[in-house]
Amino acid sequence: MSRPGGRHAPGVLVTEVRPRLWDQDKKAAADLLDRMEPGWHVMYGLWSRRFYAIAVWQTEPLIEDARSVEELCERMRAVEAEIMPPEAPRQRRVA
Repeated sequence: MSRPGGRHAPGVLVTEVRPRLWDQDKKAAADLLDRMEPGWHVMYGLWSRRFYAIAVWQTEPLIEDARSVEELCERMRAVEAEIMPPEAPRQRRVA
């Protein structure tokens, strides 16, 4: 039993195939967050359907991932609070 010829079979006319644009809203959200967070590189994985953030301020590999932008922001803030030392209190000058 042979299969019928498909789109790539010899003698078949070339047909136009339009590329599908998957998850454009999520990719746009990741791009926006990437521009808003200079200390992180943010991207969206089409296959995994997850958001990823790579810390560019850290020398050790540090990657966070989440299902939503909101969850990713929470994880990024938690990591920053855990790793970065708190700012020293500013001393007031008395004139």
